[in-house]
Amino acid sequence: EYLQRVRAFSPDMRRLLLAAAIVFVVWLGLLAVLYNLYLLRLGFDTRTVGLLAGLGALVWGLAALPAAVAGSRFGLRNTIILGIAVFGGGVALTLTVENLPHAQWQAWLLGSQIVTNIGIAFATVNAPPYMMAVSGDYERPHAFAFLAALNPFAAFLGSVLAGVLPGLLVAAPLGLRAGLDQPEPYRLALWTGPLLCVLAILPLLGAAPGRSAVGPGEHETSERPVGTFEVLADKKSAPVALLAFWALVIFLEAMGEGSVRTFFNVLLDKSLGAPTATIGLVMGAAQLLPIVVALAVPLLLARWGTGYTLLAGILALAACLVPFAFGAQGSLQTQSMLRTVLLIGAPYLAASATFSVIRASRNLFSQEMVIPRWRAHSQGTTTLGLAFGLSAIAISGGMLIEALGFGALFIAGVMTAVASAGLLFLYLYITNRRRSGQALAGRSV
Repeated sequence: EYLQRVRAFSPDMRRLLLAAAIVFVVWLGLLAVLYNLYLLRLGFDTRTVGLLAGLGALVWGLAALPAAVAGSRFGLRNTIILGIAVFGGGVALTLTVENLPHAQWQAWLLGSQIVTNIGIAFATVNAPPYMMAVSGDYERPHAFAFLAALNPFAAFLGSVLAGVLPGLLVAAPLGLRAGLDQPEPYRLALWTGPLLCVLAILPLLGAAPGRSAVGPGEHETSERPVGTFEVLADKKSAPVALLAFWALVIFLEAMGEGSVRTFFNVLLDKSLGAPTATIGLVMGAAQLLPIVVALAVPLLLARWGTGYTLLAGILALAACLVPFAFGAQGSLQTQSMLRTVLLIGAPYLAASATFSVIRASRNLFSQEMVIPRWRAHSQGTTTLGLAFGLSAIAISGGMLIEALGFGALFIAGVMTAVASAGLLFLYLYITNRRRSGQALAGRSV
């Protein structure tokens, strides 16, 4: 049955997944590995690197709602294509920085980062509504699971490609006089990104436009949500209260998630003294495990439903952060490295697996909680909360570590994740009671 549902993916869905895989290779692989190395070879310090990263997250979040408006106005597919093109153009602009006077480099890189993340927002915000439009209830959970699995898989492939390209360019007879301590090999390797973005656009040119966010066999009136904020979730006005509540849930979840995403390698290096080889082994394995977990998400969705699967994922994340809070005080430095890996690395692998569950169920739930007209806006709200949460924990986490140590950071991560789960449970509980009450009223009539 699982394979039958996968085979039921429409041609438009397959085109989108192919395009997403290519974009993920560039975004989560090539750029994740080579962009900072390129900046360092240009002579910038870690403060500038952090400034560019923080600005990127903020722009990604701020552009989310305009991206939703563009998707509703110009069509989902067209906006995704525009986003990929702008993303690739932003990467290309970054790589032309050396043609400018040195005094203008930082300003140019800041502007390029803004363009790049606007493109990311336009593509990522409109992809889930498009998936809703080109899928039916039968295969939809599996499609979202595949998208979640593509994330770490493409990141792994892109990271491998990024690791070998600079060395190959130096060794190849291309007339390069620069070594790996110079920016040229990294710049040339990064030009693969814009080229791959062009390839990612090609499958989408023949796809359905997706202007209407209603999938096969669906009707907008049949998707009316029932819940606490039902009065604002009609077709005439945007469900502002619901989306604001949802943004808070995602913001808190993202802070818990970001505490380990951002600072895990710093914890191993600075607090526990783990060697680089061990850090690479643990983080490399963590790129592969979520693939398997993501493919199993449809089974969880069928058993628990989307909302409760997301709730379970957030609670599991909070549980995974507890060992970090107790093991982050440096007490493991006197233990064997095997013990360190088991007590800290194993929870990190488990946390990485929960990321796949959260990612797939979060995107799907954000689409199911509103009628088709507001799906792009709901996904924009999701991106806004996610970006702001990651940015907030990155900024405040560094301060917490300096003032109170790594333990305080991860305790804060546990608290925000539990708070997010509590709000989500409250919404699900009230919503289910309201739905049950309406069902009983309907039977009595």
